[in-house]
Amino acid sequence: MPLIIAHRGASAYAPENTMAAFELARRQAADMIELDVRLTADGRLVVFHDETTERWDGQNRPVARCTLAELQALDIGGERAPALEDVLDFARVSGMRLNIELKTTGMAARCAELLSAFNLVEQVIVSSFSEDALRELRAVVPAAPRGYLMGTRTMHPTVRIRELWPFFALRAVEAVAWHPYYDLPNLNWLIPLVRRAGYQVNVWTVDEPGRMRGLAALGATGIITNRPDFARQVLKG
Repeated sequence: MPLIIAHRGASAYAPENTMAAFELARRQAADMIELDVRLTADGRLVVFHDETTERWDGQNRPVARCTLAELQALDIGGERAPALEDVLDFARVSGMRLNIELKTTGMAARCAELLSAFNLVEQVIVSSFSEDALRELRAVVPAAPRGYLMGTRTMHPTVRIRELWPFFALRAVEAVAWHPYYDLPNLNWLIPLVRRAGYQVNVWTVDEPGRMRGLAALGATGIITNRPDFARQVLKG
């Protein structure tokens, strides 16, 4: 059975990217938790998806220009945005595996420093849509497993070609995993090829039961989902 990877925690039931969502994912028997990380104005790593705070406070403030304290003052559905250290401590205590997505470049060194400090380098996979971010991580901590995310909303030919044949990009950053969007063209054909080439394939974000079963049958290593309890029920059945 594929790994059940909780997208931003158990985000169908609890505020995304919060400790409440991560703890619920653990209770729902997720194998791994996916989370997003951004760099704050004061050099901290915060668990936060969006580029701005607008979804939470109606203000178009870039996260990169906010301090950690300012971001933690936001009301995220009754919860607060954790620092990456909070999540790493949770993972160390609980044994939970993490998929940490770097949203931008410029934070790999700090992320690597924290992973080493918490002794979690081998318990995580660090993913990104950005090849430069993955290269930065490889330069500072080659041992950290890397996942290449694909499936951006663009018709740029370079991106489309990379998604249709991901092998060159995966080799370029020495990735261990490919993280494709569940509706990429030719995904069903590619999954067996990528798996035979020795890569993990963790597909995002899948909540529909038929698609979960189909991806499992194709050999997907992991299913990234907002509903980890439902995914386990579907795939066990």
